[in-house]
Amino acid sequence: MTSRATASSLLQPAPLAWILLDWAASAFSTILITLVVTYVEKIVFADSAWGVAGGVVWAWIIAATMLASAVAAPWLSAWADRTHSHQQALLAAVIVGSGACLALAAVPPEWRLAVAASIVIAGVGFDMGAIFAGSLLPRLAQGGAADRLSAAGFAGGYAGGAVALVLATAVVGSRESLGLSAAGSLRASFAIMGGWWLLFSVPAMVIRMGDGRTAENEATAGGELLAFARSLVASTDGRPLATVLAGAVLVLGAVQTAISQFSSVAIEEFQMEPPAVVRLVLLVQFVALPGALLVGWLSAHWSRRGALLLCLAGWAFVLVLAWFVHSQTQLYGLAVLLALVLGGVQSVVRATVAGLAPRGSYGATFGLLQVGTKLAGFVASLAFGALYAVSGHPRAGLLALLAQLLAGWWVLRR
Repeated sequence: MTSRATASSLLQPAPLAWILLDWAASAFSTILITLVVTYVEKIVFADSAWGVAGGVVWAWIIAATMLASAVAAPWLSAWADRTHSHQQALLAAVIVGSGACLALAAVPPEWRLAVAASIVIAGVGFDMGAIFAGSLLPRLAQGGAADRLSAAGFAGGYAGGAVALVLATAVVGSRESLGLSAAGSLRASFAIMGGWWLLFSVPAMVIRMGDGRTAENEATAGGELLAFARSLVASTDGRPLATVLAGAVLVLGAVQTAISQFSSVAIEEFQMEPPAVVRLVLLVQFVALPGALLVGWLSAHWSRRGALLLCLAGWAFVLVLAWFVHSQTQLYGLAVLLALVLGGVQSVVRATVAGLAPRGSYGATFGLLQVGTKLAGFVASLAFGALYAVSGHPRAGLLALLAQLLAGWWVLRR
């Protein structure tokens, strides 16, 4: 009875539209780490046009995206809280992000700065969309229901990202019959990426998910900021929000950097061609889907803290094990292990922050989470690129990611 009621609640218009946000946006994340990184490293910057390897430029692009998101997030999230405009802000983020994907498809590869700028702008749109999607979660579910909804969103994201990637890859694989060059077929796949993202985000733009109006957020901007600052150090069930956010941003910064660099390491260290990279990412997507649902179930029915620590242990194990992987077969095995905890840690963190967010400051809370995550990711990406440039081996950058992950784990365990 309970399981049927839970499934029914997830299929209500507002929760289903919210799940579709992850389904839509994951087209960007999956195609980014497969076809976009291939385009950057093998076509746009194949000749070390900026004096460094394409993999280093890719790390810089990711770092620039994270820094830009960190700068934009506080202003946009505070505005959304003050004007009760989270869904309008979500609409703007989707339009900007998907539009940048279409721009990436339109500009030729010789326009290197425009290519890099399009990727950065699309990434910022993706990050802002994640903020406003997260800020809608507390309006839709609380407690264990939030864990289940958050996990369902990530599971839907893995499915949607996989389907979009298959479609994009089919275009790249059929380029000769379509009369397209290698670069042209990749650019066509970027158009699919932007169109998919925009199309499946439409329901969340038109279905009402609460207006978010409370007595707290009717105050002045200065009063809002002061109240929010106080809430950061207030203890909820023995867990000050500031401490949870500090640990979360270190963990998520390392995780998101690892995801963005995973394909780059596969390309550079194992000389994997684009079809092999796509198969690798699809394997991760399909395994991560049940993995996210399992972690969500554990979080709701066993212990949210226990599920989080289990995911962190899995991530640390994967980063250590990556040093001992020397064949593509072993890499596929590592990918399976990674997939089991890939979305789980992000899902649990999202549900935890939603439960601790002060009423009336959902946008500010998730904005602060995003700012910290992107700053932590910016540092991790710079460190990753620096270790890569100094050593000549992409795998050396994993040291920085492991150190940051363990630091976040230590803060959360406190």
